[in-house]
Amino acid sequence: MRVCGALVCLLGLTGCISGRPPAVEVAGAEVVETTDEAARVEVSLTLRNPNAVALPLPEASYSVAVPGVGSYASVELPARVLPPNGEQSVRLPAVITLDNVGDLRGRAWRASGNVTYRPENAVRRFLTESGVPLPVVLFSGGGRLE
Repeated sequence: MRVCGALVCLLGLTGCISGRPPAVEVAGAEVVETTDEAARVEVSLTLRNPNAVALPLPEASYSVAVPGVGSYASVELPARVLPPNGEQSVRLPAVITLDNVGDLRGRAWRASGNVTYRPENAVRRFLTESGVPLPVVLFSGGGRLE
């Protein structure tokens, strides 16, 4: 009986800790600038908050690869807050060195990473103050560069 009670408490706390994570969809990528040496690519993400309260997004860590050409990795601090039951679009920049390969438009690309989110509740604040990392949601996607 004690085990059942402890399990119920643990499951209740888990819900308080995480809330519902945001949904992250990779919507596409496009070449926005090209020089002889490199191309600037922007990957578009759509972020959705399924919660009835705002959801801060303190960090995004990601990588973008164009197979056979190059890759880029970064940590962004977007300082975004998803509104309750809301949606936002985010563009993550990447610089790909060209090495005489020409235009990247039409080439395959792949992006992956994670977005850190901060549920706003007393349990999460206690965990953060205790050094427990914030939860993350993973994303990945790919296609052909526009």
